[in-house]
Amino acid sequence: MTEEHPPVLIVGGGPAGLSSALFLARSGIRSLLVERRPQTSTLTRATGVHARSMELFRQAGIEKDIRAAGLRLVPKEVFEQGKAPKGAIPRIILRAPSLARLDESQVIETGEQFSLDLTPAPPAWCGQDLLEPLMLRAARDAGADVRFGTALESFTADDDGVTAVIRDVATERETRVRADYLIAADGNRSPIREQLGIGRTGKGLLQRMISVVFHADLREVIGDRKFILTFIANEDIQGVAVCLDGANRWMFWTGYTPESGVIPADFDTERCAEMVRAAIGRPDHEIDIEGTFPWEAAHFISDSFRAGRVFLVGDAAHLHPPDGSFGANAGIQDGHNLAWKLAAVLHGTAGPGLLDSYDTERRPVGAATADQAYLREQNRATAYRHPGFRSFPIVIIGYRYYSSAVVPETPGAAGDALPEELDLSGRPGTRVPHIWLRRGDERVSTVDLPDGGFVLLTGGSADDWAAAAAEVSTGTGVPVRWAGIGGGDLDTEEPGVDWAGRLGIHPDGALLVRPDGFVAWRAEKAPDEPVEALREVLDQILSRGSATPGPAAAHNSSNTEA
Repeated sequence: MTEEHPPVLIVGGGPAGLSSALFLARSGIRSLLVERRPQTSTLTRATGVHARSMELFRQAGIEKDIRAAGLRLVPKEVFEQGKAPKGAIPRIILRAPSLARLDESQVIETGEQFSLDLTPAPPAWCGQDLLEPLMLRAARDAGADVRFGTALESFTADDDGVTAVIRDVATERETRVRADYLIAADGNRSPIREQLGIGRTGKGLLQRMISVVFHADLREVIGDRKFILTFIANEDIQGVAVCLDGANRWMFWTGYTPESGVIPADFDTERCAEMVRAAIGRPDHEIDIEGTFPWEAAHFISDSFRAGRVFLVGDAAHLHPPDGSFGANAGIQDGHNLAWKLAAVLHGTAGPGLLDSYDTERRPVGAATADQAYLREQNRATAYRHPGFRSFPIVIIGYRYYSSAVVPETPGAAGDALPEELDLSGRPGTRVPHIWLRRGDERVSTVDLPDGGFVLLTGGSADDWAAAAAEVSTGTGVPVRWAGIGGGDLDTEEPGVDWAGRLGIHPDGALLVRPDGFVAWRAEKAPDEPVEALREVLDQILSRGSATPGPAAAHNSSNTEA
């Protein structure tokens, strides 16, 4: 039996698995991803790509491709003022008896609460069937080994790694894989999670759903109204109508109850066409059914996102109701958070204790995000009245980490993963504030600067900080890039911007930003010994008490015959 030795084995080729493979490869770690399906998803499942995910895809070089494949979302006000880019649609959500009765509709969301000043990468509307191929291409281009039509047959984990057997579905050929780590991106039912004995808690199964993707010319039905989705409720049907391409491609989903004897196979073309026409409000309207697929709306959080050398990401770790489109985005961000930490440990610049922070950071965020989806699922129109409700900007981009990989300004400080108020002021554990900068003729954001490595943000004349970054990088093997704003090759796009105030520091202070774009440490003022301060901070963040300084040997896959 052939044996392979990738540093990381990933099981599951959806958004969470592809994100893990992509960002590991961009961090210099080659992974082997196996997926039983023969290809990327052909189903239009998740559609909303949130701003935080788009920031990550911007760094990966596929932001423009995603926008070209899908649609750009803008607040209603921006759209109505004629300020929207070509092809954009307003983030308007309606409630109506049918699409033919939009004159009776109620606007329940307009997207105004998400300011475009918060991010360099506004959200996009791009179905999973269009997004996954772009992620796959980027992952392979970066060096990931991704194999569709390949199933995980078995695995065992020990203190030193994971041994697995994978099978080529077409040829039945089996291969033994010995990896340092295993990432379980194998979905809601996750056989890996079940084998590990990791339990789940939550509200459980909420409803079984059927989605119908269809094509129809609805110009005479909806007129010039633009929106992303409409909650439909009339005497014949209840469900959600989603605009997929801004024109003629749509999706409608509705619930069904097996207890009444209904099963997915009952939804044949005739029945689906009848449902869609009831949602449109025109019993004879011409439609073309592209396809259908069943799914479950549920609320679950795994009791742990880690068991030794095995990590859970995406739906294997947390399952969200569809409201808010949080689920796939959370999985993408799981993969990004985990990738830089695994890379640091495998490169020998961090101790294994850093990996504990994956569960410490992502599980509270996953749980809180699932709760927000559940609140909206219960009643989107009134969810904002609930004391636990958090706005979209907080859920999407304003979550906060508390872990050993963050140096708090108050020792022992902890709080909610989703604060009551949006705080992107440079506080440790939050995403670095977005400020537009100029680097020569290039327009960049502070959010762009980490791109997989540590960045020390200071003023442009902070020679002591620049020297500290260089000395600590050389001495520890941890790449820390100094980025001085003003006076160097970086300057604010608009003169007079109080960049230091936006970062929460004095002009002689510094912000250390992690490879994932989150603030690790804030020095409001320059310390007496910048080199020692920076070294101590990195040692804490990276759990370097057990690390081997300097880059480890290159991790390349090798094949042997057994």
